Amino acid sequence: MVVPRTDGQVMSCVEALREVHVADAYPVRWPADPVDWLTPADSLSSWVAVAGDRVVGHAALRRTEPPAPVAERMDPALGSPAMVSRLFTVPAARQSGVARRLLDEVAGWAADHGYELFLGVADNALGARRCYERTGWRHVFTEHADWLDADGRPALVHYYIPG
Repeated sequence: MVVPRTDGQVMSCVEALREVHVADAYPVRWPADPVDWLTPADSLSSWVAVAGDRVVGHAALRRTEPPAPVAERMDPALGSPAMVSRLFTVPAARQSGVARRLLDEVAGWAADHGYELFLGVADNALGARRCYERTGWRHVFTEHADWLDADGRPALVHYYIPG
């Protein structure tokens, strides 16, 4: 089940994020304040996927501008740009449709509130990139980020828009 995230679920989100970080190095470096990392200042809304009483996935939507080559491929008539962010699923919940349900919920909310989606994913997150492509997202641009990957080099980020 995917529901809007509540304040009472944030610590469960941190626990889930720790599982993902250990398994996948996402985020590349553990944040000094994971609660703050999960709730960026430009956040529009956040959702969790819940199985029983456990958070097994998370997604946030941020109001931020895409790189120019991504913006050129977006349709302003669909709304203001918003970035799908902080999307993750715990390893035990993968291949079960959790990420797809999170993406569908975010897309529905964005359409209802006048936002057009894009997302960026690090080059080393091959599983995430495959997930986005399987769910119909289209790769439109790649650039080096202003943050470093696990090897200490500028991260390579691939940008996608809905297909």
